[in-house]
Amino acid sequence: MSDFPPPPPLSNFSTESGRLASIGHRALAQVLDSFIIGIPLFVLTLSTGAKITEPNDGNLLWLTLLWLGVSLLYNTAFIATSGATLGKRIMKLRVVNRTDGSPVNWTYAAVRALIPTVAGVVPVIGFALSIAVYVRAFFHPFRQGLHDAAAGTIVVRR
Repeated sequence: MSDFPPPPPLSNFSTESGRLASIGHRALAQVLDSFIIGIPLFVLTLSTGAKITEPNDGNLLWLTLLWLGVSLLYNTAFIATSGATLGKRIMKLRVVNRTDGSPVNWTYAAVRALIPTVAGVVPVIGFALSIAVYVRAFFHPFRQGLHDAAAGTIVVRR
C-alpha cells in the first residue's frame, strides 16, 4: 500500500500505457543536461584562473553562485518556453502540467528548478537532500519527484 494519497484524475494523455517517462530516461536526460551546462561553465571557470580545489579561494563563492544561477535559468527557461531542456529533447521527453497536459508556465517551471537547487545547497546534507528530491519518483505512481509535485508537473515521452 502506498503512503501517497491518490492523485486527482488525469486526462488520457498521461494515463495511456507507456506515456510516462521512465526513471532511466529521465536520469539520462539529467546527466546530458549536466554536461551541457557543466562543460562550458567548467571551461569558463578554468579561464578565470580560479583554483576550484582551494576552499579559501575568494572566487569559489561567485563561481558557485554562477553555476547555480545558470542551472536555474537553463532549467526554468527551457521548461517554460519549450517544455524540455536540451537533455530532455535528446531523450524525447517533455514536462507538462499534471492535470491537463498543458505547457508549464514560468512560475511553475521556476519552482520545479528551484526545489533540487535549494536542496542541494543545504550545508552538510545537501547532496542527500538533492538525491531525495529525485528518489521520490521511484515510489510515486506518476513518477513525480518532489520538484514535480511542488510544480504540479509530470514528465512524459513525446
